[in-house]
Amino acid sequence: MESFIRKEAEEKAREIQLKADEEYEIEKASVVRAEINAIDAAYQDKFKKASLAQQITKSTIANKTRLKVLATREEALETIFSATHDGLKKLASNKNKYKTLLIGLIEECLYTMMEKAVTIQVREVDVAVAKEAAKVAAENFEKKAGFPVDITVDESNFLNKDLAGGVVAINGTGKISVDNTLDERLKLLSETALPAIKLEMFGPSKTRKYPGVMQIYIPLVRQQIRNIGSASVISSTSKVLKPIKPDLSTISCTVVDQTGTVRAVSKKFPRATFLQQNKLFPRDLRKIDSSNVDVAPSIAVRSNGILVNLLHIKALIKRNEVLVFDTASPQSASKLSLFMYDLESKLQTKVVHSGMLGINNGNHQNILNQTYEFKTLECILVNVMAVLETELREHAAKVDKILKQLDSQIDRAVLKDLLVNSKDLTMFYQKSLLIRNTLDELLDNDEDLENMYLTENYEIKRLIVDQESDGKSSVLKAAKQDGSSNVNTNSNHHSLIQEGSESKDTGEIEMLLESYYKQCDEIVQQAETMINNIKSTEDIVNIILDANRNSLMVFELRVAIFTLGITVATIIPAFYGMNLKNYIEDSSIAFVGVTAVSVVLGGIMAIIYLRKLRDVRRMTMVSSKQLDQFDNDTKRGIHEKVRRQRESKTLEQRRKLEKEIVWKWLLGDHK
Repeated sequence: MESFIRKEAEEKAREIQLKADEEYEIEKASVVRAEINAIDAAYQDKFKKASLAQQITKSTIANKTRLKVLATREEALETIFSATHDGLKKLASNKNKYKTLLIGLIEECLYTMMEKAVTIQVREVDVAVAKEAAKVAAENFEKKAGFPVDITVDESNFLNKDLAGGVVAINGTGKISVDNTLDERLKLLSETALPAIKLEMFGPSKTRKYPGVMQIYIPLVRQQIRNIGSASVISSTSKVLKPIKPDLSTISCTVVDQTGTVRAVSKKFPRATFLQQNKLFPRDLRKIDSSNVDVAPSIAVRSNGILVNLLHIKALIKRNEVLVFDTASPQSASKLSLFMYDLESKLQTKVVHSGMLGINNGNHQNILNQTYEFKTLECILVNVMAVLETELREHAAKVDKILKQLDSQIDRAVLKDLLVNSKDLTMFYQKSLLIRNTLDELLDNDEDLENMYLTENYEIKRLIVDQESDGKSSVLKAAKQDGSSNVNTNSNHHSLIQEGSESKDTGEIEMLLESYYKQCDEIVQQAETMINNIKSTEDIVNIILDANRNSLMVFELRVAIFTLGITVATIIPAFYGMNLKNYIEDSSIAFVGVTAVSVVLGGIMAIIYLRKLRDVRRMTMVSSKQLDQFDNDTKRGIHEKVRRQRESKTLEQRRKLEKEIVWKWLLGDHK
């Protein structure tokens, strides 16, 4: 009986311990989540302020960019109108053409005024031509109008000599004047044809409901725009990159020089020619492919440039220009357009940087301005890190919102959203990890770091070539004068090479790459932390769901057990309910006895199965039989150990007694 009570107590203790551990884990997870939410809430205001500041900055940059585009467009239009004005001035130098033009201008004035006496004003240099044109115009007007007109050329008041030409007509009273100069006509034309000019140069406006309304004006100005528009104007108004269709035979890219000027937009090169000109390998084509296939990020250093493939940016950085390759993805094209504006502004800004050594006539000196290739590479890395940080904030906002919803209620739709965002976050983590590994591999490669100094290496090679040419000329001069050619030029050549190699200090590029490596590593760590939080939440949710499922199963089993007990209890009354003779119909205690027996049997059945259910619910690593076997084995081991200890003590006492007897016998014999 004592062992049974002890066993029941131990089982109850185990059950209480397991339940306490489960409640402890759940409570611990809730406390941890509450603390995490408190920390997130503490920094939520900072995130909102930073996001607001970023939006304000983005809006400011967009406004500045829009104003810059508008200013560039106005500058292009001014270029067109000024070129047209210069062309009109050249027209006045041809007397025959200008005379014909003046006849038409004077006739227009006469038809407008319909006066019998008209005075015209012209430039001083056009008086003679105007008199001849006035006679012809008067004759033509008389034939068509039916009455003569007296045209007088004013030789006391002349038009401004800076005008391109034309006439101003005044009636006899001097109260009505018609300005029909070429400058005034150009002004009117610029006002009426301005929408067509803008449509031809800049394309239809996306905000206009009917973008093709002004197409009727295009033939009037199409040829003038083509003749006047220059490459610089076109390049300055076409910086918004658009997605292209991949072509297997050509490579499309935008070229930006060292001053930040866009030299060409979506310029196409044959692939073989492009590889030959830029000293690239055929395997490099995959890194600059314009298709939507995702390629692992890489920064490859070649003899003629740095090949960069990071996210949406695929570029070839050279010492004096950068080639930004086009993309076929609309999302990447929009990001690439923003990068182009940022690249232009960064290249036009001088950054003081004294970490690099230059070579000037064999002597090293500090270069205050950062080299072109490093400035371009840093601009690319800044854009890539900004894109990663933006994506990280978006993922963090979505994940935090979902986790807060799961803290209050576990819903199927929320769990589905958690799964989708977990996949997206994992993809972002892999992408950031690849970029970090790319920067790490580049930092570990000293040879690539040295070859990234494109400007310095070019200056060293150019100086070596100059020294070689100077050495050869000095050898020839010495041979002519002394008749010998024992001038040692190889020593100067080797010393120059050694000097150039010793100047390869890669500290500048290492600091640049290491700073962005740390920034990328922070992004990777934050993404990994969010992934771990999602996994912890999933584990807690699984534990809660398992506990709820087990509770439902236990409740269902209890209901089934009670149903079984009631069924057993109704068996005996059912037997006695049959219309058969059972010989106890007249007994006064038959009803009570049958009822009591039925209830007792039903209760015993329910108690037996409830105890079995309790045994099943014990969350132990072994079964109850195995526990009993383990207890019996332990008891037998303890009894065996006690028996051995007793036997060893008895044996020691016996040996000790024998030793005492021997010593006493020896001592007694000695005496």
